[in-house]
Amino acid sequence: MRDRAGLPGTIVMAGLAGASIDGIYASIMGMVRGIGVMRVWQGVAGGWIGGAARDGGLTTAALGFATHIGIALVMATVYLLALRRVALLRSWRWPAAVAYGLGLYGAMYLVVLPLRWPGIFPRWDGLFSATDIAAHVGVALAIAAVARRRGE
Repeated sequence: MRDRAGLPGTIVMAGLAGASIDGIYASIMGMVRGIGVMRVWQGVAGGWIGGAARDGGLTTAALGFATHIGIALVMATVYLLALRRVALLRSWRWPAAVAYGLGLYGAMYLVVLPLRWPGIFPRWDGLFSATDIAAHVGVALAIAAVARRRGE
């Protein structure tokens, strides 16, 4: 039985769940790598405003975090629309979510990041890359879990 809030409500909840998983992961990795949490989100904002993002303080960090949430909402939208149209995704919900997470990682590291930082990406960075893969799968599983809970 589908939730009364319908697809838009499910997209928001699933997107926020995915954004939470990835946001916590990205923030922890920023601390582990010694760049700090604010620089992580300023780096995301840099996709919009370039290097000036580093000098914008909390304003550009907030822009980066808002961008992060927007991207997660798109990820949730794509998953949920596919889930409604492809019966196999409903039958194989959890393996399909893992595959979607791997696809998200591939899109990020083979398309998005190379466009933002050509010459640096794609690359394999050992344990960091393995944890990035796990985080992307975690995002997809969070999206799938919310979708399931809300009757999708």
